[in-house]
Amino acid sequence: MNSPTQLLQRLLGRLPPVPDEREYSVDELAQAGETTVRNVRAYQDKGLLPPPERRGRVGVYRGEHLARLRLIGQLLERGYTIASIRELFDAWEKGQGLAHVLGLDEAIRGTAQPEAVATLGFDELQAIFGEALDDEIIDRSTELELLEFAGDHLRVNSPRLFAAGVQLHQAGLPLPALLDELIAIRGHVEQLSTGIVQLIVANLVNPLLTSSLPRVDELEGLSRQIHALRPLVEQVVEAELARALPLVAERELSGRVQQLLEGFLQPVRPTAD
Repeated sequence: MNSPTQLLQRLLGRLPPVPDEREYSVDELAQAGETTVRNVRAYQDKGLLPPPERRGRVGVYRGEHLARLRLIGQLLERGYTIASIRELFDAWEKGQGLAHVLGLDEAIRGTAQPEAVATLGFDELQAIFGEALDDEIIDRSTELELLEFAGDHLRVNSPRLFAAGVQLHQAGLPLPALLDELIAIRGHVEQLSTGIVQLIVANLVNPLLTSSLPRVDELEGLSRQIHALRPLVEQVVEAELARALPLVAERELSGRVQQLLEGFLQPVRPTAD
């Protein structure tokens, strides 16, 4: 069985269609596609159907035109508008992913607005971090996309993350260690996100993409489901983080305190005269 992505690729003509060397006039194409010449020309005008090969004053259509024409008919039957079909085709031809093509990426990302980017002058950055700031720290920060050069200033892509880093550094944590930990955290979060998204795809998305594209109402229902799941997933992650932090803190701190106590309780050896 084709995967959902392969299915959509085939439906949208991104994979080689079943070989069809026949040539069609516009009347023959309309008849084979169970539509009208008027519709064929309208789909061409709206950019849904590629133009035919011109041979003098005659337009010659081929199998890929028929495949696309039939797909347009299937999508219309499933409730898609001409505008949404055009958007679907444009997105796929630009190489955008399946989630974007089906309009599911926004549901997965959520409706929250992205952070407003902030800016800092180099002198302001130096004033915040003092001698701890050097070229290596700046280079690593730009590689991690925390900072971005923008003319005579720096762009701060996530002010919340930057503010947290500033406060952690002011509490005594060195900048290189903070950047190392950020890399580790991102790896863990991406692994966690992969598992969650794969769970959603396997149980909600794939069942809709078996042999044909889902109807508009099915996609809308799926989008609502994913929107409802996102805050629940965040709630689970937050609850588990709240559970784990004190456990790890107790383990790490109690071990260190025990070492200190053992050191204090060691009998004092008499010094030689």
